[in-house]
Amino acid sequence: MSALAARMIDEDAVLIAKGVVRHQVFDPSEYSKGAASSNPASPGPITSFLPSLGLLSIKEVSPFNQSLEDNEYAYYKNLLEDKDTPEMKKFITQVLSSCTPLLLEHFVNSIDEIKLDDVFCISYNSSQHDSRCAKHQDPSDITVNICLERTEDLGGSQIMFHGTKQLKSSTSSSTPSTPSTPSTPTEEEVFLVDTRLGCCTIHYGAHPHETSVLTSGERTNIVLTFVYADQNKSGADRTCYAY
Repeated sequence: MSALAARMIDEDAVLIAKGVVRHQVFDPSEYSKGAASSNPASPGPITSFLPSLGLLSIKEVSPFNQSLEDNEYAYYKNLLEDKDTPEMKKFITQVLSSCTPLLLEHFVNSIDEIKLDDVFCISYNSSQHDSRCAKHQDPSDITVNICLERTEDLGGSQIMFHGTKQLKSSTSSSTPSTPSTPSTPTEEEVFLVDTRLGCCTIHYGAHPHETSVLTSGERTNIVLTFVYADQNKSGADRTCYAY
């Protein structure tokens, strides 16, 4: 099904019923005040949290991946080995502090049930020949995907979810089970979620999804993936499943 045929869902309660939690981690209005005062020549609305978080370097092309950055696909950079740097450590702490109440409400009974497994950056822009991300499942049990950069002229680049997943908060039992494989989605079960600046989407890694084509502008996300500490409970594979 094309992105044009899928319905955009903006209501948070409806998203939760379908297995997706959206949460504001960083408030653009708060950061824009500081950005305007520090840069009077550009007092407009903030379009990126990367400078204020000290994370501009995540978009730098290293000698290792320079040969891969040919504008064919979206830019990808693994950040796991950088997770203990002061900037990244502070960022991860901020995200976890903000998202823990949602994780406890909708996914786990204790935050100790999960552990951080991977951190990476993915950046999309209109110069890329293929700016989409094909339908896949994440190599995680739970994924937290934070939009840290979104230019005002962004077109497209929404997340399309296939099927629904039942969250812990939607079940009668207090013990969440490992998400089951969804049935073939119907037209009503395929939906779009817009990528709002400073917001994250939290979902089960096994919830199939894809990214629609970016038609203009630029968007950068940092993705944190979590797995259950109990390997017997974890259903995560170490590779990304494509369809």
